[in-house]
Amino acid sequence: MAKSSRTEGARKKSYVQRCEIAPLASSGTMEPFHGLSRTPVLPPITSASDKRFLTSIEQDIKSEEEKLSAAGQLDAEQRYIIYGQAFDKVIEYCTDYKPLLTAIKQEYDEFINAAKQGETNAIHVHAKLKRLASEPTTLMYYRKRAAELEDRIDIINKDSSRLEKELQKLLDDKREKTPPKGETGPPQSELNPSAPISGMTIEDSLDMAALIKYQQLLEDKKCALKADMKTKYVPKQRKQELDIKLRIALQEREEVDLINQRLLDSYRKKRAIADTISSWARSDKSLSLSETLTQMVSKEKEIKDDTTSTNVFEDLDPRKNHEAEALLEYVERFNELFVHGQYKAAAVYAAHSPRGILRNMETMERFRAVVVGKDNLSPLMMFFEALMESSNSAKHPVNASLTLEAIKCAVSYEKMELIIHWVTQQRITFSEALGDVIWDYGEREPYHKVTCLALAQLIYRKCASLRKAALCMCVQGQIQGALDYTHQSKRFSLDDYLFLLKKCPTAELINGLTKEWNGKPAALSVGQAVLSLLCTDHKEYGFQLLESIYQCGEAALEQVILNDVVCTPEGWVEIAEECSIHDYRQLSEKIKSIVISQDGVVEISSKDEDAKIMEHVYM
Repeated sequence: MAKSSRTEGARKKSYVQRCEIAPLASSGTMEPFHGLSRTPVLPPITSASDKRFLTSIEQDIKSEEEKLSAAGQLDAEQRYIIYGQAFDKVIEYCTDYKPLLTAIKQEYDEFINAAKQGETNAIHVHAKLKRLASEPTTLMYYRKRAAELEDRIDIINKDSSRLEKELQKLLDDKREKTPPKGETGPPQSELNPSAPISGMTIEDSLDMAALIKYQQLLEDKKCALKADMKTKYVPKQRKQELDIKLRIALQEREEVDLINQRLLDSYRKKRAIADTISSWARSDKSLSLSETLTQMVSKEKEIKDDTTSTNVFEDLDPRKNHEAEALLEYVERFNELFVHGQYKAAAVYAAHSPRGILRNMETMERFRAVVVGKDNLSPLMMFFEALMESSNSAKHPVNASLTLEAIKCAVSYEKMELIIHWVTQQRITFSEALGDVIWDYGEREPYHKVTCLALAQLIYRKCASLRKAALCMCVQGQIQGALDYTHQSKRFSLDDYLFLLKKCPTAELINGLTKEWNGKPAALSVGQAVLSLLCTDHKEYGFQLLESIYQCGEAALEQVILNDVVCTPEGWVEIAEECSIHDYRQLSEKIKSIVISQDGVVEISSKDEDAKIMEHVYM
């Protein structure tokens, strides 16, 4: 019995040893068995920090996908955004491969942006083609409407003629009843002084001041009527002239439309023939060219007939006649919710309005004007949240003006999580002003400064504000990444480099800008950089740069000054004077000696006694 238990224990011990050896062999920590490959499938991850970083990245990706999938918003665009953010974190973590990974990501971003732009252009072209196809039907309805208006004009002219005849008859009757001059006719009716005055009470009619005031009012009305007769009314002949001009313009437009239609038909036929011939040349030529062209002509006729009928029926759709009524009912429903204080429902209603009729600044001002208590949620914040949520489902971001106001509102209520969500999900329109708002908020709130800098950098890069994007990277300490970004960008100018130097003058940035970068010449010369720093409150950085060069030897400083083709000798003299003022006398004297030793450069002393030496020449 004891022997059996010892045997069983030996078996378990051997099994445990095999289980321990197997993972060690697979992970590459011990020598593998004979006959197996000595190279592992993947390189081992020996660092615990790397494992934690990869685990956190995978968890973030998984959690974001689960959130969007639960909300029914997980599509290709959202996946691109999620993995793009993860890739940014990997770039920041892998410092050795940061330039290469940054270049790869930039190329992918440019390719995807180009694809999106192509899709947008295709949609616009499709809409334009649809609009052009519906023009004949629209012209037909315009002509029909013009005929109806001409019939109405004929009826109005007939009524006018009838009224003129009746008026003339009344005038003739009045002339017949009027007695000629010299004959006494029936006594004319006179105004009764005791009758009440129209528009005045009895008390006012007996008050002289009130009568004078009423008389002045009547005089003003009389003058206003005379002025209106001169400015607001024109002769009837003017209307006839305008009608003639309008008729001629419409006739010319119809002729131009016919010519345009013929040209479009001709272009379409020629293009179809050219495409057919090119496709026939690439085919096996089983059919002759004439047969292929005959089939193409028959197909074009069928397509043209089908397209015409479809457009006609589409324009005759009765639902389009009620679209204006539906929009009006939608606005009335929104007003009803707003008046009754149901601001959240009204905000959702406005955000999902058809054709975006309520997604504008006027609606925002209505929500802004609502006054609520401190404990209650702001209706304006409700409107912006609903607007941002609806922008993703509508597949178009909120416009720049509303985006700016939304971020300002979120900043005032310290909703930093909302700002991060809106920016990273790209539900807004990026602008430089938007980046400035987030930058200023980070300056005011040090706790959120790092996050605000990252968001501002993303916004500036999206809206092509290169200098401010690079400045964000420099402030975050990503000097090497900023330098790589500036040299890769073809639109980074000299003013942009000077802007970076003045806003973030660090020793690492100054050295990077004044030295070669990956075989490319330096962005700034040493003299140019020092002169720029002397104009700011960071002069000490310029002096430190010169000191570091001077410590490498006098030949190094001389080589820098002589090879500087941007900074003039006068500029170096100014630098030397500044060095002297700030107690860098040895450096100042060395710079002056190097500048004076150049051909054609002579130092002119400013002292009065030195100036008197040449007085005798001019006496």
